[in-house]
Amino acid sequence: MTCNPHHLINAYWRLRNNTENVVLATIIETLGSTYQKAGARMLIADNGELNGLLGGGCFERDLVEQAHTVFETENPKTLFYDMRSPDDAVWGLGLGCNGAVRVLLQLLKADNDFHPLNRIVEVSESHTAGILATVYESEHPDYSIGNSFFLAEFELDDLSQKGNTPVSITEAAKQTWRRRKPTLDTCLIDRHAVKLFFDLIRPEAQLLVLGAGVDAIPVVQFAKALGWRVTIVDHRPGYIKPERFPNIDALLHSMPEDLHERLPLDRFDALVLMTHSIEYDERYLRIIAASRIPFIGLLGPVHRRDRLLDSLGADAPNIAAKVFGPVGLDIGAETPEEIALSIMAGIHAALKGRDGGQLGIKDCHPQ
Repeated sequence: MTCNPHHLINAYWRLRNNTENVVLATIIETLGSTYQKAGARMLIADNGELNGLLGGGCFERDLVEQAHTVFETENPKTLFYDMRSPDDAVWGLGLGCNGAVRVLLQLLKADNDFHPLNRIVEVSESHTAGILATVYESEHPDYSIGNSFFLAEFELDDLSQKGNTPVSITEAAKQTWRRRKPTLDTCLIDRHAVKLFFDLIRPEAQLLVLGAGVDAIPVVQFAKALGWRVTIVDHRPGYIKPERFPNIDALLHSMPEDLHERLPLDRFDALVLMTHSIEYDERYLRIIAASRIPFIGLLGPVHRRDRLLDSLGADAPNIAAKVFGPVGLDIGAETPEEIALSIMAGIHAALKGRDGGQLGIKDCHPQ
């Protein structure tokens, strides 16, 4: 996921209840150290209210002022904020971000269902993915700045050219899909140069928790705070009570052997096994082994993890590399809340390809 769309999705459903237009601010390029990276988005209301944050306060005030022009003219605009100057007077804030960002402002109209925000929501609701291509500079009369095109995953996997999208845009979108990160590209359409921002759009990350004990409650709370969709499964009917998990997306009673028939397991980005029963952990893990879930977290010490893997027999090597046990980062966690923080931090780090070390450790402890 290039960015977490959680706040945008919630905002969209609120916007559906009124007829007011909003401005979408999207970071399309960054240079150096910045608060957010390309693909981050924020909504600006006509009254200046913000939903999201792009610059950590560095340039939001100016964005609001620039958005007024977009509301008035209905014309999109691209802005460039360079905060790499050593002068503390940059933007009058002196926050020292030491980076630069290019931001595209687009008017989202209520009578057009707030396109392209509606496509981002559709991706999340349908559990699909794809590339959103948005024009930010154009010499072509038919491809105006702010125009957006969405290419679904199945279109990108197909090497043949289908639909009305120009070949150059489709090919650039496929390159972005392969690289798995946002890009700027110039496409030639009828010999006219069109510059587009290509962004990978994915649904909200999904977590599966197997075990609805007391220690699962803070795990759900942290995951929901991060914008994840969370499903909890337990083999004990008495544990599956909605009042214990008021913000849960799905709560399911299922025996291990029925799990693959009750849930599309490959949809999940991470799983935490916390039944606190070695027998049930073994039974659930046997079903999970056939899935494509990229992160499987286990509670307990290393020898417990090894025992669970050994119980899989010949299937163990197929999933050993994605099994983390004990799950979580080493932060000295003791309480259920601390352990939940450790678990979610460990999942986030692993899925982002990071080791979870201190960001400033080298500066604090020079060799």
